[in-house]
Amino acid sequence: MRVRSVGACLVILATAFLTAAIACALPDNAYQRWQLLDGTIHRNLRWIYERCHFDPAPIDVAFIGPSRTSQGVNAPMLSAALAAQGLPDHVVNFSLPEAGRNINYVIAHELLQTKRPRLIVLGVTEKPSRFGHAAFKYVAPAGLVVDPGYLADLNYFADLSYLPYRQLELAVADLFPGLSGLRKTFDPADFAGDSIDTTGNVILPDGAIKNGETPAAMPELERGVHKLEAGNHPPILPARFADAEFGDDRYYVEQIAEEARTKGVRVMFLYLPYFGGRSDVQERRFYERFGPVIDARFLAPHAEWYADYGHLTRTGAEHLTDWLVATIAAALQQPPAPPAAPPAPRPA
Repeated sequence: MRVRSVGACLVILATAFLTAAIACALPDNAYQRWQLLDGTIHRNLRWIYERCHFDPAPIDVAFIGPSRTSQGVNAPMLSAALAAQGLPDHVVNFSLPEAGRNINYVIAHELLQTKRPRLIVLGVTEKPSRFGHAAFKYVAPAGLVVDPGYLADLNYFADLSYLPYRQLELAVADLFPGLSGLRKTFDPADFAGDSIDTTGNVILPDGAIKNGETPAAMPELERGVHKLEAGNHPPILPARFADAEFGDDRYYVEQIAEEARTKGVRVMFLYLPYFGGRSDVQERRFYERFGPVIDARFLAPHAEWYADYGHLTRTGAEHLTDWLVATIAAALQQPPAPPAAPPAPRPA
């Protein structure tokens, strides 16, 4: 009886594993995949895909990063300032709420497959995240969820366990788009435009929208800074294990930089401090291996520019965007970087 019970359990487990593996292998419609988070704080993902694939306008400068970058850089304002100088002026802010470099890579990869930007600016904060982004398991291609490329992925099993359900949902949506609400074809009438202003409202992790027009009161700022600093733990492992402890940030920054290099696209980093900004960029030296770090520390003392401890008001974003014009203009005035030659084949 005991042997039979063990055998039955093994058969059930094997059947479940095989079913899940088959579900993971189901094909999907990429456009529908990028719509899965419509109606959430990551709803701009659909616009990002549409801007890359269906809008013929070029993209000259792309900002990609966490919520501080989303709330801090006014892309239409920067576009207008560059146009006034006769420079390439198609600027987009593809940043999303929450941190996690894996979703930045998915966005950058989609961008580089369809457009030829002159410059990608990656938003960074004082501490890299140890975890990937919540949106990754919804948007990333199935193969990337199965094999994210590095071993120390702390979200791996949570992301992988969602994949069979996601692929089944997308398979049904591909057959019956009307029932799922996920479109298979692009409707220009619903397109948000070449560039959108992502500043003005702070989208909180619970989905609530905080007024990004009004500066936060000093007690609120101080409480937020105290909570942030209490949760910003220094590296736990020795420096030689940084690629493991901060694998999501390090692996995907390197992947973005390498893919950009092969396309002749320059990479820069933008550091936006929290209010007070008492911490430096922990990974500064690592980032500088791939491009310069634009340090906007001048923002830190200005309480009147912060909607909360880490996000700028619209006025603060305008100050930052105006300050960025000279740096971005200088980068665009450099000759376009030639695409990198493919690596030489390894000897047999």
